[in-house]
Amino acid sequence: MVCVGGATVDRTYRLGAALVGGTSNPAEARAGHGGVARNVAANLARSGVAVDLVSRVGDDAAGRALLAALDRSGIGRRGTAVAPGAATAEYVAVLAPDGELAFGLAAMAVLDGLTPGALASHADLLCAADWVFADCNLPGDALSALARRAFPGVRYRFAVDAVSVSKATRLPEPLDGIDLLFLNRDEAEAAAMRHGPAAASPADAAAALLRAGAGAVVVTLGAEGAILAQGSAGGAPSAQGSAEGAFAARAERIVRVPAVPARVVDVTGAGDALVAATLRALLDGVPLPDALVRGCRAAADAVGRDGAVGAEGAGPDPGERAS
Repeated sequence: MVCVGGATVDRTYRLGAALVGGTSNPAEARAGHGGVARNVAANLARSGVAVDLVSRVGDDAAGRALLAALDRSGIGRRGTAVAPGAATAEYVAVLAPDGELAFGLAAMAVLDGLTPGALASHADLLCAADWVFADCNLPGDALSALARRAFPGVRYRFAVDAVSVSKATRLPEPLDGIDLLFLNRDEAEAAAMRHGPAAASPADAAAALLRAGAGAVVVTLGAEGAILAQGSAGGAPSAQGSAEGAFAARAERIVRVPAVPARVVDVTGAGDALVAATLRALLDGVPLPDALVRGCRAAADAVGRDGAVGAEGAGPDPGERAS
């Protein structure tokens, strides 16, 4: 398994009361490591999957600490490069008192260097992968290259996470070559509008993205669970990883998977846990609807604890650990 995309310093601030604009707000602070691709890789490694991360970090203390954390997590980093003169990517999450995300800030310019040429230098990793997972922290042309399998000898199945409403615009058009696409409600509605009129519901948005070429589409709905849209012939993505997508049939089959009840402590990384558990189940040969059930269970477990991936979510400033 190979994960391609964001590896970041995460800084989380949990408000003590409702956010008041234009003034200082009391908050609890925590620092750790994140990035969608890194989080998915960490969850996969924890479940026993051999996984490599293709990413970039800065030549700074935060980057060195992040690389050391990858080693501790059992994530292969042959594809993780150090970018001289660049700052390691950083994500700041401000949480409401109930643990829901109030807003997030992403400073991730270093990841713009994950170009198609940079990915081609790691073709050996891609060739060995049954699955490649990428997040939309990648530049659009890199996502398109992965969807086209534009590297000699690759035959992987391809999963993508939209990351955010703004970054969902980086998804290829059409979506052919993406076997499995993960988005939340807002991302799905925004992405669907690129392929037709505004969707009336998350299920309509998922169906529109399926018709746009994706093999299967998962729309996460928080406490409402998730929606899966897939071709009527499909139970699991194709082994061939062809550019035509995983499902030959285009008739939509919509499945709603309920959420698992959970006490929300911190929503950070819940979607990444869902992605990782779903992919882990697919690696085990579990049909996609049942794999998504496992993903929803993992998301419920994730929101009940602090931080993106268990112990990696807590602790002192990652930059300070490297000094």
